[in-house]
Amino acid sequence: MKIIAVAASAALLLAPTTSLAQKNGAKPDFTLEPNYGSVRLETGFTPDPWTKSILAGGSIPASAARSGCEGSVSAAPDLQLDFEAGTLDLTIKAMASEDTTLLVKTPGGQWLCDDDSGGGLNPMVTISAPSDGRYDIWVGTYNDDMVQSTLQISELGGSDSSDAGAPNTDLEPNFGSVRLRSGFTPDPHVKSILAGGSIPASSAKSGCEGKVSAAADYQVFFEPGSMDLTFLVEASEDTTLLINTPNGRWYCDDDSGGGVNPKVLITNPQSGRYDVWVGTYGDDMVQSTLKVSELE
Repeated sequence: MKIIAVAASAALLLAPTTSLAQKNGAKPDFTLEPNYGSVRLETGFTPDPWTKSILAGGSIPASAARSGCEGSVSAAPDLQLDFEAGTLDLTIKAMASEDTTLLVKTPGGQWLCDDDSGGGLNPMVTISAPSDGRYDIWVGTYNDDMVQSTLQISELGGSDSSDAGAPNTDLEPNFGSVRLRSGFTPDPHVKSILAGGSIPASSAKSGCEGKVSAAADYQVFFEPGSMDLTFLVEASEDTTLLINTPNGRWYCDDDSGGGVNPKVLITNPQSGRYDVWVGTYGDDMVQSTLKVSELE
């Protein structure tokens, strides 16, 4: 598959496609309210990359915005970025366990798109000498299915190195939060998590394995009783677990849950917020199930 545009000056096109939605005049509409809100970033922002969980896909061909762009997207942008540029390039990348595409409208009105430039099946658009202003971003798929993905925005080229930042407890969690108190039912509490990211878990605690996103995947606000608290992840591939407790202590694990599943047992848990990351060993995002229990 071909790169359509990976810089503001790129102009490589593929043959256009046609669908019923396109024939009916439906096209990506940057005037609509973005599905996942907006963010304002200025050059030098931290952590870098900035990340956001996005449910990719839609029913409108990306080619309705620019001939040759791949995949199907929603009518509204998935994210609106208000960016104050510096001297660095701006990189926008999506990571998912399935094939996704990117569509970006720049402040100057140019449409950019990409399929696989981010490695594997991950799309990436790099904008040289970016302008100040609003960037409308869509994450697409190749069929009608919606795919959980993580959008990354970076001035460091989408680097997966340890210089890319560190897990940040101040960021909004990718998959929301829950309040539990001792004796909660059902036990275990379960949550689907798309595991992985670009930041080494070891940047939070030396010796921790795997790569995670900047933002926590999930937050658990817990009111304890007399029982211990267990976090367990189940997935078809190898995952890792990173947790920050209410007193700021970091826990991590790789395979204590059996097989390649990670598990963290917290004895005499404190009342407060537990930030939870689920990591992977490569660049791929992995669908997993997080379980929180007092009975494990």
